[in-house]
Amino acid sequence: MPPDESPTVEDAYDKLAETYKTQEENPYCADLEFPATTELVPDVADKRVLDAGCGHGRYADWLAERGADVLAVDRNTEMLEQARRRIGERAEIRQVDITEPLEFADDGTFDGVICGLSLHYVEDWRQPFAEFARILRPGGFLVFSAQHPVDEYIAFEAENYFDVERERMTWSASGEDIEVPFYRRPFSEVVNSLVETGFHLDELVEPKPRESFKEKKPESYEKRLKYPTFLCVRASKPD
Repeated sequence: MPPDESPTVEDAYDKLAETYKTQEENPYCADLEFPATTELVPDVADKRVLDAGCGHGRYADWLAERGADVLAVDRNTEMLEQARRRIGERAEIRQVDITEPLEFADDGTFDGVICGLSLHYVEDWRQPFAEFARILRPGGFLVFSAQHPVDEYIAFEAENYFDVERERMTWSASGEDIEVPFYRRPFSEVVNSLVETGFHLDELVEPKPRESFKEKKPESYEKRLKYPTFLCVRASKPD
């Protein structure tokens, strides 16, 4: 594909925004990634929490229901509009690129950060992790989910597991195939990016599908019991 026709994340999500909620209802999200990620989140009642890369506001909605003071950010205008419709006044929403300095936040002003299935659009995780560490109070948590490095390596037939590489997935929206670029990386880049930015790794989960997944997608259930799909992580800023 010529460089000027190369798809961007921004263009892809402009097209996906109207129908993206159906992705949340997909059993891979609803019965695998989302429950595993939310189980890692500590009590958030009366806590200040950043939803980084909020998309349609799935996590922001969940956090607000549990009494958190939520700031939800994303770079995509169309996705933010959908999040505003969903969340209303229950959370603050801003247009922010998490690969840039988070100038809206002073040091140590958040109790937690959640980043659900957004980091695979970022080439180097050290930049957002360093900013997350800066804005967190001592003892604050970071919970994130990502595509599993082994799944990406096999599914995209990568030549070199150890490279960080730009790949493309194909999603469908209103009958149209949408090319969505992302970055695959080795497992070491996940862990080292955390450690090098000052986090303690508290728990790492390679979730298996729930029984409800089996009811919705029985043809994939047995494979996903034996094969990694997502990676869900909780880390903390040292006291």
